[in-house]
Amino acid sequence: MPLILYVSDASPPARAVLMLAEILQLEFDKQYINPVLREQDSPEMTQKNPMRTVPTLEDGEFCLADSHAIILYLMEKYGQNHRNLYPEDLRVRSTIHQRLFFDCSILFPRLRAIMAPTFLGKLNQPSGSMVTNIEDAYRTLEAYLSQSKYLAGPEMTIADISAVATVCGLDGLHPIDEKRHPNTREWLVNMSRKPFYRKCNAEGNEMLISLLKSSMKNNKQNDKKAKL
Repeated sequence: MPLILYVSDASPPARAVLMLAEILQLEFDKQYINPVLREQDSPEMTQKNPMRTVPTLEDGEFCLADSHAIILYLMEKYGQNHRNLYPEDLRVRSTIHQRLFFDCSILFPRLRAIMAPTFLGKLNQPSGSMVTNIEDAYRTLEAYLSQSKYLAGPEMTIADISAVATVCGLDGLHPIDEKRHPNTREWLVNMSRKPFYRKCNAEGNEMLISLLKSSMKNNKQNDKKAKL
């Protein structure tokens, strides 16, 4: 039975899973979900994933939500020939886990804080506090990347694959200042040149940024009309 992955190309977490799948040469039956239309709220999808998020993995009767959990599951089950992405050394793995938690608790929530109200018609530009929070996240990334080329050490790991799907979205909305965060900019450029990024992430990220900016423009126009 093939793996089924419920995805949206514009979803950073979904793209993180797709990038790893490309590296591992996994084939999915991709089922597309439109998060803006809340298609993940259907009774069928809610049963599979009560969190009602994208992506969701279905492996036979087993369903798993959250991109970070899915990435770890795929590495454990199919990543035997790619242990460099998830080394068995306890300290390295712990560092990888911490960076994954940083992505799910800090990086992505700061992107989602812009995405959600924008698509709901409530935001026409990132607020000052949103920009401050993004800059704070960049400062943390810069600190990590001042210690090593990649987020968890000298070699790329699943932490980088997961985080870059989020960071490229943040960068599209509030660009990383190369003077303040040179290592973060270099890391993002380096990751963006990798084949799996170009194939599975670049187009979806451009789609997301375009959707957000066009939605903000429409929201601004609607705000002006409402004030007339």
